[in-house]
Amino acid sequence: MNKRFRFIFVLWVLGFVLLLPGCSRELQQQHAFISFLQKDVIPRNSGFIIPNSNMRKKFGVYAAHYSVIVEYNKTISEKVSKPLEKLQREYQETVKPESSVEERKEAIIKYREALQLIRETLDKEFAAVESKLATLNQPDEVKEVYLQAVEKHVRTPVKNLKILIPSIETMLNKNLDLLDYIAANKGKVEIKDGMIQVDRNKKDYQSTLDHLDGMQKEIRDMADTIQTRYAEFMRQSVSK
Repeated sequence: MNKRFRFIFVLWVLGFVLLLPGCSRELQQQHAFISFLQKDVIPRNSGFIIPNSNMRKKFGVYAAHYSVIVEYNKTISEKVSKPLEKLQREYQETVKPESSVEERKEAIIKYREALQLIRETLDKEFAAVESKLATLNQPDEVKEVYLQAVEKHVRTPVKNLKILIPSIETMLNKNLDLLDYIAANKGKVEIKDGMIQVDRNKKDYQSTLDHLDGMQKEIRDMADTIQTRYAEFMRQSVSK
């Protein structure tokens, strides 16, 4: 081997060796991030671990990828979850046992309008996070695990809420139908102390009572389903 060839060969080997630490560091970051997602993110049903500086250093660029999921959940908590809770409290505070039919209708319509704004916010924030996710450059082995975390902590809660909100709107409309029926049958049906009462002295007492019972049962069944879905959404969306 002549000296020139030996010199070039040595430079090539040194160049390869110099590249190894960088490749190794990238692989270490990938493995650390994948392990974190599999052990500490995907299994969780609520809340998120906020990486400290040492963890972020271990994750490298993937720390920012994880932040996309965390920041989205914080945003949804502030702009969707908390407004939903506030809306429910305000409705319960507004509607009293002594509230009239018109007062109840007004409260329901206000609730429905506020719910529509929350739905629009959800759609906007979900579109924004999907745009961010589309820009992330990840090797396949990272992407496969990362998308599992995204599915559980971003897309599934949104799917549940997109089912929940229309269900609430349908229930609100059923309540309005009930109130309209009570108003249309004034004189034989009234709300007293928060309870619907039917005048027993009217000849169509039983048919009126049966009709009201059917309407109320439908609303109760809807409310039970919504309560279950809402509890699941809140369990998944709380960010700590």
